[in-house]
Amino acid sequence: MPRSLVALGSNLGDRGQTLARAVELLRANPQVSSLACSRFRETAPVGGAPGQGPFLNAAVCLETTLAPAALHADLRHIEDSLGRQRNERWAPRVIDLDLLLYGDLILDTQALQVPHPRMAFRRFVLEPAVEVASDMVHPAIGWTLARLLEHLNAAAPYLALLGLPGRGKTVLATSLAQVFQGCFVADTLSRADNPYPSDPPSRVYERQIQFLNRRTDLLDRGQWLQDDLLAISDFYWDQCLAYARLELDTRDFEIFCQAAERARPRVISPKLLVVLDIPPDGSASVRRPQGSDRLRNELLCLAGHPHRGPVLYVNSSRLRSPFDEVSAAIEAMK
Repeated sequence: MPRSLVALGSNLGDRGQTLARAVELLRANPQVSSLACSRFRETAPVGGAPGQGPFLNAAVCLETTLAPAALHADLRHIEDSLGRQRNERWAPRVIDLDLLLYGDLILDTQALQVPHPRMAFRRFVLEPAVEVASDMVHPAIGWTLARLLEHLNAAAPYLALLGLPGRGKTVLATSLAQVFQGCFVADTLSRADNPYPSDPPSRVYERQIQFLNRRTDLLDRGQWLQDDLLAISDFYWDQCLAYARLELDTRDFEIFCQAAERARPRVISPKLLVVLDIPPDGSASVRRPQGSDRLRNELLCLAGHPHRGPVLYVNSSRLRSPFDEVSAAIEAMK
């Protein structure tokens, strides 16, 4: 039977009694066995309207013969039986049960996403989860939960934004840096977003190396901030590989990749990579330059590469929504 991981939370009513009852109801299911529950931990609310009370959070690791959809339905049934009201997102709630992991399954449907899309960078999820399932592996990232929590504790307070040009990365990064009293790291060589196919191959290669070197200097770990100041960049260092793959011929791209691997040890890694993504069928009002679909695919491939660490995917068609999403992520990492 696959091991599954469930997060529990409550910030209304008798929180401890509600969580305990939810665990009892899970244990009572004959198709659930080997259930282990973490301690209950009090945490500050993340996202939603101000003035909410603190949460009690916990995690349960269990084995079950239920299929993922059936387990998810059982969690919803327990929520309903305990008085869960499904109002606006991130509103106060009597009980919240989220299916985080189901073995090594990766599932993305309208009804259910496994792994949970925000579990990898939420402290209030990872701390209780590590208590009961530290060795479970996040199948999309390839890291154990213990390593994800270690990354959250040890990584520099740095967020990198990745996305197509003209999708609001710079505006979002500067706004977040201002609100969180952090530092904005600007991609000063943004002309990389506008290829010049008429240039001779030698000039195209030189330009890509220039972009690589400049971004390496900006993110040089030897020059990095030595305090807890949050830094947010409107670029991701690895995006150089996506642009180079599209612009260079095979031989030059191989040489470029070798240069990038030599530079990589110098570069600070983000605590969280934020992907601002407008799908191919996005708003018609958004400019879609020629070749943007190919570039989007390259960027998404980079973001989804295993062992790169936590990633937050945000639809960037409206600035307010990405700002709220990333702000909540920043709060959840504290």
